[in-house]
Amino acid sequence: MSAHARGFLGFLAGFAASLGVTPAAMATTPFSLPVSNQAALARGHALPVPEAAAGDEGARLQLDWTSEFLLEQAGNETIELDGETLRLAWTQRWVWNDWRLSAELPLLVTGGGTLDSGIEQWHDWFSLPNGRREERERDQYRYAYTRGGATVFDVRDSGAGLGDLRLGAARCSEELRCLRAMLQLPTGDADRFEGGGLGGALWYERGFRLGEDERWTGTWAAGASATRADGPLEAQAETIVPFGWVGVAYGLTERLDAGAQVYLHGPLYDDSVLDALSRAGGQLAFGFAYTVDERLRWTAALQEDIVTASSPDFSIHLGVEWR
Repeated sequence: MSAHARGFLGFLAGFAASLGVTPAAMATTPFSLPVSNQAALARGHALPVPEAAAGDEGARLQLDWTSEFLLEQAGNETIELDGETLRLAWTQRWVWNDWRLSAELPLLVTGGGTLDSGIEQWHDWFSLPNGRREERERDQYRYAYTRGGATVFDVRDSGAGLGDLRLGAARCSEELRCLRAMLQLPTGDADRFEGGGLGGALWYERGFRLGEDERWTGTWAAGASATRADGPLEAQAETIVPFGWVGVAYGLTERLDAGAQVYLHGPLYDDSVLDALSRAGGQLAFGFAYTVDERLRWTAALQEDIVTASSPDFSIHLGVEWR
């Protein structure tokens, strides 16, 4: 692993330690949101999604609605990323002896979408950058990249297809310390940025409480992924990518938690002067988790890019889990 990657993981561990966290030796699940980078150019990389539950036997159905827009030109490179994706994923979990196993298969529906006007208004309310959205017609679908006058890709047709199948395994202690691994199989179409990357990830995850108030809980994780990419950006894709996240929440009631989560990862591509390809990624999600009973839990969240260009502008998440 490179010195940059080691430093990135060290920063995440040091940040969690600086919070003064203590292990969450509790029966309830610590807060986390099952959201990560949903950008089209990130789908082929083996970046795991945080688990919204402790990993008990059961299932999760989740919908992620993502809009991204970027126009960027630097040197002899130009890139345009403009589209929306509906990602509907089914995750099944099993418990076998001391192992927690899982399988996730997503369905992706891509198109011009309908979120553009609402996102522009959102950015205006909070004085956030608009990414030059006003320079293009609303609700279009186009992903294009030229380099040295040659077209690397130009995708304009929307559609639907499977994403990459993901298989997971974890060993967790009663203190909610988990060592997790994931295998990603390239069942998605790499040329259409629906996945297509063969890879895996390994990470350490830990639940915690903040101070003595049991209503403050959270999780942090750090690890690295390895991916053999496919598709038009295969030659520029990074093989090893560090990643991690920190999520904290406050228990508003016995059943309702509100919180926020930061997900960070290293650059996904190299050999480019464009921020969209060379910059590390960072997403901030904030939302709610409602526990109906010990078997049923709902999650809802909004996600924004805290590192622009390499992350989508905006994502909406809705999920439900059965145990």
